[in-house]
Amino acid sequence: MLALLLGPDDFSKKQHISALAKKHKAEVEFFSPEDGRPDLSGFFGQDLFAKPKIIVLRNLLAGYEYNQELAGKLSASKNIIIFQDAKLDKRLSGTKQWLADKHLEIKDFALPHGAELDNWIIKRAKELNGSIGKSAARLLGQKLGRDDAKETKFGGKVVAVEEVYNLWQADSEIQKLIAYAQDREITEADVNQLVSENGEVDVFNLINAIAENRRPEAMDLLARFLKDQNAGDEKGSIIQLNALLSEQFRNVAMVQDFIAHKTSDEKILEASGWKPGRLFVMKKIAGRFKPGKVRDTLNKLSALDDELKTGSTPPKVLLDLILTQLFA
Repeated sequence: MLALLLGPDDFSKKQHISALAKKHKAEVEFFSPEDGRPDLSGFFGQDLFAKPKIIVLRNLLAGYEYNQELAGKLSASKNIIIFQDAKLDKRLSGTKQWLADKHLEIKDFALPHGAELDNWIIKRAKELNGSIGKSAARLLGQKLGRDDAKETKFGGKVVAVEEVYNLWQADSEIQKLIAYAQDREITEADVNQLVSENGEVDVFNLINAIAENRRPEAMDLLARFLKDQNAGDEKGSIIQLNALLSEQFRNVAMVQDFIAHKTSDEKILEASGWKPGRLFVMKKIAGRFKPGKVRDTLNKLSALDDELKTGSTPPKVLLDLILTQLFA
């Protein structure tokens, strides 16, 4: 099988790949530009008794010269070869040839638009054994930015829509709300208590993505943060990002210390000045990090802050250093 998954919805793409892996009892192997471009001929003609594999090639299709014979062999292989791209430049002749090949199964994964997101939230909560009412789902969608999509028009018609949210964020918020509500239906009050507006990056979601090693989601949140800042002050934006990360990791370290000393929630709330909803979230995040990792990350972020403010290293290079520290 040879497939191409297009569109911005990486969350649903992951679910689709996981469903294929379960159906075919196959292992999944991922490749991205950082790993180099693997030789496609190595993905067919393997031992008949070997278990099938799902090979996912992220953002790599444009780098392969079209070959009809090769496409046919990949399609006939016992392995499942999946190209995964947000979008392709359809003006390129090679891209046109790939898209026209009858062996290539193409699926488009668009994000739910407008009120469609409300329905997705209700459905996803049910899948996670939770429950959320229509008004609460609508409020959550609005906080995520369902009404803030950027539309591109041509000749008076909408030809493209760019959402400001992603389903990784939505899923993270739903899981957080289900854990908070426990066995009852999630209400508007719960959403207001726990969910930030999507006008700026929710650092809780960013730290959560880092804790669970969800690199694509974390990278998306970081990119959105920098995009929302003043484009003329790149260095200042990266310094601010570093400061926000440092603040939240200090909060994680503080909560871990309180937990280690068996401090009651009442005393933690009194000492921190937080609301119960924020403490609930911070305790959940703190449980996902090893204390040693938190202390080490804080030391590295502090060193990077000094370099940002006093050194001459380009800000983009230092941003890469920050990312390296977070996922080390």
